[in-house]
Amino acid sequence: MREQTRALPPLLTAAVAFAVLVAFSVPAAALPWPYQPFDQTHGLGNHYLEYQNYGGSGYWHDGIDLVTPGPVQTYSVQQGTVTHITYNDPLYSGIMIGNPVPGGAGWLYWHITSTTFQYDIGDLVDTSAYIGTTAFWPVSAFHHVHFNKVVGTGGYPWSWYTATDNPLLHLEPRTDPDPPVLETTYQGRIFAFRRNQASTILDPTALSGDVDIISRIYDIVGLPQWRLNPWKVEYWIDGGAASVPVTTSLSCSGVSPADALVNVIYSLTSPLMTMGNYDSRIFYFIVTNTDGDGMVESADANFSWQTAAYGPGDYWVNVRATDIGGNAVTNSMMCTVSGALNVALYLPEASYDFGQVPAGQFAIWEMRVQNNGSDWLSVRSVTSDNPVYTVSPPHFFVPPAGEAAAIVRFEPQFPGTYSGMLTIATNDPTAPQVFVRVKGRGIDVAAAEDGAVRESFGITGMRPLGARGVEIHYALDRAAAGQAAVPGAVIRIYDVAGREVRRAALGMASSGPGVWVWDGQDGMGIRCPSGVYYIRLASVSRTAHGSCVLIR
Repeated sequence: MREQTRALPPLLTAAVAFAVLVAFSVPAAALPWPYQPFDQTHGLGNHYLEYQNYGGSGYWHDGIDLVTPGPVQTYSVQQGTVTHITYNDPLYSGIMIGNPVPGGAGWLYWHITSTTFQYDIGDLVDTSAYIGTTAFWPVSAFHHVHFNKVVGTGGYPWSWYTATDNPLLHLEPRTDPDPPVLETTYQGRIFAFRRNQASTILDPTALSGDVDIISRIYDIVGLPQWRLNPWKVEYWIDGGAASVPVTTSLSCSGVSPADALVNVIYSLTSPLMTMGNYDSRIFYFIVTNTDGDGMVESADANFSWQTAAYGPGDYWVNVRATDIGGNAVTNSMMCTVSGALNVALYLPEASYDFGQVPAGQFAIWEMRVQNNGSDWLSVRSVTSDNPVYTVSPPHFFVPPAGEAAAIVRFEPQFPGTYSGMLTIATNDPTAPQVFVRVKGRGIDVAAAEDGAVRESFGITGMRPLGARGVEIHYALDRAAAGQAAVPGAVIRIYDVAGREVRRAALGMASSGPGVWVWDGQDGMGIRCPSGVYYIRLASVSRTAHGSCVLIR
């Protein structure tokens, strides 16, 4: 935790400040933990740049707190000289170890009982040397060391310090089995929306003006009873005509900001009141208060989502929280900017029959949606009443006077007839919901391979080739009498969102087995990212489907 009173450190000179930024722009080599075992992650009671308020003014927590139920011996994480000692038992004694010059870099270990100190100012301390033992914290009955990455201020010995980085970035390992959690923020909604620098909550279905987006997030590092802030928060907004790219709201690293800036990133107005004390840990992040550099500056409070520049229509707001162990969690919510729209949905096919599909295999259909209006049509959701039919993507936009498609997948598990209904929700006021009937028949694999004269057709296998792409094996129907080849065969590759990324016409391909190598590029010659892709093989009369994994 933190001292109840603390003198503000002197300002660093411009030269020293520049040196600090250069020295800590890239973390140094990994260091051991200050508790034993040194090669194991230890639980945190507080994180770097966490909001705290124990009855006075809110402030940033400028280090990490390693909390234990009993006294723990604390060890130096790096060789250095004792540059500062404070004797203030029973709670506020501590020691700093680092480079013994004004503005030198080092580490702070606080809340250590002074009678257990092993060193004096000026002593050289080796890595993993025993420093002292943690003091008992009576408020919540635990022990902890408050641990900081610091630069000493005021000369040598250092009179005080400036926190310069998140210590977790320098310790190894950083394993963390618990990913961040994005909680519902307001009235059951995953996010809340407010007028910029105001407190009134806005209706997400009728936004206008300059809007702040708020997300409620917490993280756990080893100790589930202590909720913490995540390491990084990012947001982006997907729209039809315009979008906001992935933007870093907060990166809990670098030099600790001034305490007066806690309200820039943490919401401190009712009903979205951030709490950080022994009893309540609730963190509301104003994700739009940023210029994108991840640092917290006073001017960041002026930033917002300026909806007038994006125009009326639906938008999907996405927030991603990442912890220092590499776990990332994303959640999204649709909102609507007010204004009249001219959209007109049209479905070229209001029903589809998948035909016969062997049980345990699947087939896909490219369900096209057209927009005859002059504004972007929003397909808000596509849901199925039968689990053998799944749709990807579940929501998308259709351009004016254009079309888009979703991939409907039919995967019967047992022989039988399967009927289903797809419900499409849109922002077309004349067609807020439309329905598509689908059906298909699952057949026994043995029946599909009837013994006598089997017409071989389909995707028969694939082999990842690393950077060279994927080798796709297929088989075509027997050619017609008098022909040596099968005309019109085409292979199409789709991404998981249902977008066609590559098409290859096989021309007059020979009947029977064949091989086509996809080089991992799209139709424009741009390399596709690693991931799962769907394959569609079609001839004049037959269609088959498969999937492959592209590995870079």
